[in-house]
Amino acid sequence: MVQTTFLDQGKFFGYLAKSRWAFLPQICDASPRVSTQALSMNIPLLMNRNIMGGWKYMVEGETGEFFHDMSDFKESLRKILDNTRGESSPYKPLELAKKKYGNVNSGPRLFQFVK
Repeated sequence: MVQTTFLDQGKFFGYLAKSRWAFLPQICDASPRVSTQALSMNIPLLMNRNIMGGWKYMVEGETGEFFHDMSDFKESLRKILDNTRGESSPYKPLELAKKKYGNVNSGPRLFQFVK
């Protein structure tokens, strides 16, 4: 695990591209952009279930894992570590993001919004 100070977008995407999963421990974030950025790069999430927003992108077992607090953090961490070890992973975050939010769905909604 690597902890950094603030990164510009280029460096951040470089770190994310090398990651097996992304960690979102915060709760005071109504729209964590890092969640959609990770999913669009096919990186699963380990996300705090108590986060204000962004949880709609999580489907446990498909886009990553939730944890509630320290009582279940170790179990969720172990699960995502085990599932992302090696070449195959049960997580398909990019597939789900495209299906739910890709051009086929987002395009018409954007068109109706600006119309």
